[in-house]
Parts: sequence; C-alpha cells; structure tokens
Amino acid sequence: MKYDFNADEKTVKEVQEKVVYSGSFSDTEEISHLVIEEGIEEISENAFRDFENLLSVKLPKSLKKISAAAFSGCKNLTRVEFCNGILEIADEAFAFCSSLTSVVMPDSIKRIGEGAFEGCASLTKLKISESCEMIGSGAFAFCFNLRDVVIPDSVLLVEFNAFASCFSLEGVKLSHGMGMIDESCFEGCRSLKVVDLPPKLYKIGRRAFKGCTSLESLILPITLREIGFDAFSGCSKMKRIAIPKELREIEDDDAFSGCDSLAEITYAGNKESWEYLNHGKTLTVQRSDLSYYSPKIHFLDLKREF
Repeated sequence: MKYDFNADEKTVKEVQEKVVYSGSFSDTEEISHLVIEEGIEEISENAFRDFENLLSVKLPKSLKKISAAAFSGCKNLTRVEFCNGILEIADEAFAFCSSLTSVVMPDSIKRIGEGAFEGCASLTKLKISESCEMIGSGAFAFCFNLRDVVIPDSVLLVEFNAFASCFSLEGVKLSHGMGMIDESCFEGCRSLKVVDLPPKLYKIGRRAFKGCTSLESLILPITLREIGFDAFSGCSKMKRIAIPKELREIEDDDAFSGCDSLAEITYAGNKESWEYLNHGKTLTVQRSDLSYYSPKIHFLDLKREF
C-alpha cells in the first residue's frame, strides 16, 4: 500500500486485519499525522486514546465504525477527515479532544454515541450527518465554543445533556422528527437566544433549558403536552412565552423559577382551563433574589380546529 504523505508524516505500519485494535500502534505513539489505510472497517476501543502528539487523522472509505474512546484524550488533535461510509461514532470516541475545531460528518453516520465529542472545548464548526437518527447523552456537552447547531430532520432522539454547558451556543434548529427535548439537553447554554422548536414536540423534559440566561421568548407548539421540572428555571431574560391550550401538565410550580424578567404568558385556552392546569393556584414566579411575583396571563380562548 502506498500513501502520499507530507514530509513530516511518519509511515503508518500496515495492519492486515480489518480492525485496528488497541495496541496496534503502541510503538508509534509519537506519530503526528495519521492515515488509516483502506480495508480497515473498525477502529476498536481505546485504539489511539491519549495519543498526545496526534495532530490530524485521515480515515478510509472502508471504515464503518469508530469504537468507544478510540481517540479520547487526544488533546492536540485539530483535524479529522471523515469519509462517507462510516455508520457509527461510538461513546466518547473523540471526548476531550480539546483542540479539535471542526467536525464535518459524512451523511452515512446513523448514530452519535454518548459523550462522543464531550469536552471538545475548541469546537466551533459542526455539521451533523443528514442520516443520523440518534444523538447520545452528553454527546456535545462542554463544547464551550460551539455557536450554532442544526439537528437534521432524520434525528428522532437527542438524549439528556446532549448540548449541556455549551456556553457560546446562540442558535439551535431542532429536528422536525423530534417529539421530546430530553432532560438537561440545553442546560447551562447561557448564550442561547434562538430555538427553532419541532412542530410535533410533545414534551420538554426536566431542566431542558435551565440557566439559558439569554433566552428572551418562546412560542411553544400546539402539540406540546408536558413541561418538566425546572424546564426554564434561571432563564433570567425570558420576557414572554406562549403556551398552547393543549398542554396537560406543568410538572411543578418552579418551572419558571428565576425567570426574573417574565412579564407575560400568552395562553391559548381560557381562564378555567388555565386554573385546571395549575391545580387552581395562581402562578407565581420566584425571582433569583427569592422574592415572588405573578406574570400577567393573556387568555386567547382559541377554539379547537378540526
């Protein structure tokens, strides 16, 4: 096999198997530019974990799976060249690759595992596969410099904490295929201003947007049925929110605690259904200074359309 290497690249030893196992490259840990040869279908668990000298990786068209923690802790890795054909990026595959700046996934990828890119603090550009169906828990948590995310409509499930503590994240477009925003999915995204919600959303999970201190307004879709505990807690700049009459449950009285600026709630139903939703109690909001107030409720009393 022959490759066109740059002058500073070292020759990668040939591996006859279809899998690169942990230890296969143990005698080349000083390598900086890695090219995996064609024919390799899987990179196994921990294969290149903590290779601190690794700067770039070129993956072959034959590759189907990057296994758990395969490149985890490669703190100087800045570039990964993916090829179409990869089906899965497994749990923690690139976790804590703190110098990785860009991830452009081929459209063959179906699954992004738990913590797959967690702690990639320098990541600014992200393109998720147009064939992806699932994004695992914490997959992009603590990607501090990630600014915008588009989740393709192929994605049906985004698990809890998936984008938690992405401090620079300003805008998110969610998949039209998503029915639920899972627990703590965007918790701590303090720069988040714009959220394009799915039209068939039925549940916003616990702490889903907790601490999103830049979020000022939301129009919740008419399909929404449940708002979880602390879902919008600490959204201190939230001024207004529109709630559909079809909503059946607000899990607790603190869903809007710490929403110091919440001045008005527009509810598509009538006063009676609002009181039923709130178990006959007046909605009060606890400010961050522990004082309480009641936002103004606008009742639209919209009739159901058939």
